[in-house]
Amino acid sequence: MMKPLLLILILGLIAGAALLAGCTSQPAPDTSVGGATTTTARMNEMVFLTEEYPPLNYMENGTVKGISADLLIGAARQMGSPVSAHQIRVLPWSEAYATALSEGNTVLFATVRLPEREKLFKWAGPLGSERKVIFSRMGDSPRIRLPADLNNYRIGVVAEDSADGQLQSLGVNRSQIVPMASVPALIAAMDKGTIDLWCYGETAGRYFTGKAKGDPGTFKVVYALDTRDLWYAFHKDTPDETVNAFQAALDTLRLQPDAMGVTEFQRIIYRYSGVSCMDQPPVTRDQVTGLVNYTAGEMERDAPGTIARINAGEHPFWDRENRALYVFVYDTDVTIVAEADNPRLVGVDMRGKTDVAGIPFRSRIVEEALSEGTGWVGYVWMVPEETGIYHKIAYFRLVQGSDSNPYVVASGMYTSCSPEE
Repeated sequence: MMKPLLLILILGLIAGAALLAGCTSQPAPDTSVGGATTTTARMNEMVFLTEEYPPLNYMENGTVKGISADLLIGAARQMGSPVSAHQIRVLPWSEAYATALSEGNTVLFATVRLPEREKLFKWAGPLGSERKVIFSRMGDSPRIRLPADLNNYRIGVVAEDSADGQLQSLGVNRSQIVPMASVPALIAAMDKGTIDLWCYGETAGRYFTGKAKGDPGTFKVVYALDTRDLWYAFHKDTPDETVNAFQAALDTLRLQPDAMGVTEFQRIIYRYSGVSCMDQPPVTRDQVTGLVNYTAGEMERDAPGTIARINAGEHPFWDRENRALYVFVYDTDVTIVAEADNPRLVGVDMRGKTDVAGIPFRSRIVEEALSEGTGWVGYVWMVPEETGIYHKIAYFRLVQGSDSNPYVVASGMYTSCSPEE
């Protein structure tokens, strides 16, 4: 009688132990960016909507290309959720915009983040910026000195494009704004005389003009609107963790340098736009030398405190009114000890590392500072939050910090297209 009872008791203990183990065991931790399982599933189900707007996004030989398209693909890969080609659709802007508003699991890009659009989407970015301009025929001379003067002309825009809202915010009467389906339609309307001017992004507008007229300079810019940031606009029902994970991945592409000291964002921009000069550089020589000299004085007075303030992005080390003006500091081993624009670079050894064009400018700055004390070095770089690679020069100065360590303080400025400036 004892043996069956003992057997039942043993089996009960085994079953209880198994049940207890199942209740108390913990799932493996999720180590992915932004919650991989949910985010990956959502990204794989999404449709990404864009338009023909080179060099940001466009079709070439049946493949979607462009700065914003490559950033999208790169960020999705960074998340561990690759976006396949069939998920990206190129449509007329008005159709893409309407689809993104009405259908879930959609992302619209590249999109200007206007106040009236704010609550319609969830946003990730910015990925760059654009300047809307007003084009006229090359032989015409419209008199536009103030925004109110625009009311004397019929101005064509692409339907649902941000140009419409920007013009109205300047005080242009709605009756003077003529929405059309596409840029080719605007150009055709200019040829027919049914509109007097047309408003669109400058770079993309010249691209379409070249395709339609054979000469991208057929129209001239007679007025410039504000520069606006560009974003990825997620459908408003998209889970926050998906948008946040995409934002984190995008930030990594924008800010995290590779082994050569260049970010993936810079490489993408360089691939599509090369290197340019600036018509109106946002920083002057006096501002650069003034910032370097001020920072050098602060380093001599309190090096540790000044380094902390620079890395916190405090004004004036990163000018709150002009984000293109900022300071960076190296030690004599070419390691960054302070960087107002991108603190992710702090502590990185930059010896021999280059800009996107292959110029080892950091090593040159430190070498010339040690031999000459001060001077200028040329390189290429981006304007913070803008889309383009530009020629730049840095002013530098060797200084003895309050901690008795030598430092090289530097700041850069973009060079003008006019040699005399």
